[in-house]
Amino acid sequence: MFFLHIVYTIALAISLVLAILIIILVWLFHISGMGYGLYKFHRKPSHSNLKEMPGVSIIKPLTGIDANLYENLKTFFNLQYPRYEILFCVQEHDNELIDIIERLREQYPRVDSQLFVGTQSSAVKLEHEVDEEQEYYDMPLVANPRDEKLRRKQVSLWKRIFCCGSQKFLSGDKLAKNGTVDIKNPKIYNMLPAYEKAQYPFILISDSGLMMHEHTLYDMVTCMTDNVGLVHQMPFTCDRKGFAGSVEKVYFGTQHARMYMTINLIGINCVTGMSCLIRKECIDRVGGLRAFGHYIAEDYYIADEVAKQGWKLRVASTPAQQNSGEYSVSTWIDRMIRWCKLRMRLSPLAYLEPLQECFSSAILAGIVTNYLFEWNALVVAACHILIWFILDYLMLRITQGGPLPFSKFEFAIAWLVREFSSFYIYFKAFTGSSTIKWRGKEYRLGSGTRAEELSTSSLPSPPVPSLLVESPSSSSSSLSSSSLSNSTLPVAGSHLSSLSSTKQSSQLV
Repeated sequence: MFFLHIVYTIALAISLVLAILIIILVWLFHISGMGYGLYKFHRKPSHSNLKEMPGVSIIKPLTGIDANLYENLKTFFNLQYPRYEILFCVQEHDNELIDIIERLREQYPRVDSQLFVGTQSSAVKLEHEVDEEQEYYDMPLVANPRDEKLRRKQVSLWKRIFCCGSQKFLSGDKLAKNGTVDIKNPKIYNMLPAYEKAQYPFILISDSGLMMHEHTLYDMVTCMTDNVGLVHQMPFTCDRKGFAGSVEKVYFGTQHARMYMTINLIGINCVTGMSCLIRKECIDRVGGLRAFGHYIAEDYYIADEVAKQGWKLRVASTPAQQNSGEYSVSTWIDRMIRWCKLRMRLSPLAYLEPLQECFSSAILAGIVTNYLFEWNALVVAACHILIWFILDYLMLRITQGGPLPFSKFEFAIAWLVREFSSFYIYFKAFTGSSTIKWRGKEYRLGSGTRAEELSTSSLPSPPVPSLLVESPSSSSSSLSSSSLSNSTLPVAGSHLSSLSSTKQSSQLV
C-alpha cells in the first residue's frame, strides 16, 4: 500500500505540474500572439523608392470559377507597384474561366501578363538524359554542406521538438528510378509552366480565392530585406455576408491568428502557402517547384528549404484576404479537418492542440486551482472563459484593422460555434482515415504529407504542352476573348482542344 501511495503521489504531482505548464503556455501564447499582432499588422511603410523595387512574378494557379473570381483577379491588375507580371495557370481548358482572364487582360493592357493552359496528370516524365536526372537527384539542398552542418548545430531543441514529426526533405527524393518524378500535388503541377517562364527574381504564389489591396505587394517586398528569403501573409478573410462568413472571420482572426503570430514570433516554420513571396533562387537551387511536387503540404517544405539555406522567414504586415464566392460552415469544417490531418503528419504536437482551446484549458484551470487553493472550479472556469472571450474580441479587432462587419452578439454566437466545433474537428481528424479530398481529388497521406492519389483512372500520360498566351501589350498575336470562347485553341499538341471544361470549387487552400 505504501508503494501504491508513493506512485499515486508522484503521478498526481506530475499531472499537476503538466497542467500548470499547459495553462501558463496557453496564456503566454494568447498574450504573445496579441502583442505581436498589434506590433506587426497594418503598419504603413513609406512609399518613396518605388522605381528601385525589384520585379515580381505573380503566379496565379486557377481551377474552376466562382462568383468572386473576376473581382479577386481584378485587384491584382491594380497593384501600386512599378514592375510585376501576372502568370495565370489554368489547370484544364475552361472556356468561361479563360474568357474571364482575357477580359481582364484586355481591360488592363499595360499590365504584363501571360496565360498558361495545361492538363493535370499524376506523374510527370522528365525529358532529361539519364546523367542529368542523376545530377538532379544528387543535388544538395544547400550550396555548402558545412553551412548546413553549422545550421543544424545552431537549431535549438524546442524547434526540433516542434518539427520532429516532419520528414527530411530530399531534392527529388529518388521517387522514381526510370526517369519519372511523381508530382502528386495538383497545385504544383499547375504552376510549373509559369514558374519556368517567370522573369523576375521574386515570385509571389497567390491562390485564386484571394483579393489583394493595392499596396500589399509593396508591403511584402519591403519585408524582403537582405537576409529574408520568404515573406508570407497570415490567412484572414474579407468582410463577407452570412453567418458562415462570420464564423470563418472569427476563426482566422482569433485562434488561428494568435497561434500563427506566436509561432512565427519564436521562429518556427508554420507558413501557409496561399500567399507567399519567395526568392526564386532558393527554389531554383533544389531543382525548381517540381522538387516539392510529391507533398501536399508543399508550402511547409518550401519554407523549410528556404530556412535551410540560411534565409529568414517573415510575416507580412497585411493579412491575406480570402474572398471565395463559395463558402459555408460545413465547407470550413471540412477544410479544418484537412489542415489538422496535415499538421498531424508534420508534428506529433498536433495531438496536443485540443488542450490549448478555451474550454479545455478552462476545465484544467478550474481543477488545478480547486485542488491547490480550494477555489470554486466553476467560478474559475467561468472567469477563464470570460477573459478569453474578451481577448479574442480584441485579437479580432487587431487582425481586422478596423470595425468588424457584424455586431458583438453575432461575434459571440460565431465564437461559440467555433469553439465547440473545434472538438468535433479534432475528433474527426484524429480518428478518421488518412485520406483527404483536395482540388477535386482524393489522396492518402503518408509520412511528411507525402500523397498517394486514389484514382481509378487510366495510367498517366506525359504532360500535354501548355498553351501560352502572351500579354496583349507585348504580343500582337494575342488571342482575343472571342476566339478563346471557341472549342479549339491554337496550341502545339492535339490533346488540349479536346479537353472538357471542369467546374470545381476555386477554394484552393
